[in-house]
Amino acid sequence: MKLSAMMGSWEKANRFAYYLLLSNAALAVTLMGTLYLAIGNRERVVLVPPQLDARVTVGMTTASSEYLKSFGLYIATLVGNITPYNVDFLTDILSRYLDARVYTAVRTRLQAVANDPVFRNSGGASWFEARRLDYEKETSRVFVVGQLNTLSAGKTNPDVAPVVYELRIEMRDGRPLVLALDSYEGSEPHSLKWQASHAHESKSADARGEAR
Repeated sequence: MKLSAMMGSWEKANRFAYYLLLSNAALAVTLMGTLYLAIGNRERVVLVPPQLDARVTVGMTTASSEYLKSFGLYIATLVGNITPYNVDFLTDILSRYLDARVYTAVRTRLQAVANDPVFRNSGGASWFEARRLDYEKETSRVFVVGQLNTLSAGKTNPDVAPVVYELRIEMRDGRPLVLALDSYEGSEPHSLKWQASHAHESKSADARGEAR
């Protein structure tokens, strides 16, 4: 029996087992990394809708600004196109996209407008025409700037007022949800830049109130 040959084979076997152990460890690490990515990865869809000029991306918790602006325009158009006869239909659609707390307030406000005796008896109707869309990434807000037209029976020309619809939109499970909805007269969105430039006016008004 050749002891040297046996010792050489034993060393080769040990080296083979060592390298095999390293390869298995590397495969295990790779598998765990792949599994982690598979679990944490949320599907992202890239769309090019016909009403948009550029492609948009929609994920489970994120979306491109173009998609959010398009959705904001959709909601603002619904809110701004109210009549005494379509208010129930529109509020039902809005219930799918508005947070429950926001929806309650918006529904109450829209029904109050639609059920106003003057508005209802005059056969009134209103429609919103968008002029500009802005998106503020820092606050996830969409500003829909345009004009609100209100027409009553007997009038040939509608009353026109500039208005801004301000929406805070968040993506949840791949669907947009409106967390805040406000509207105000004018054509200047109340963005962070606007708020900073008008902060001194608020302080001056507060100072005058305290002086009185």
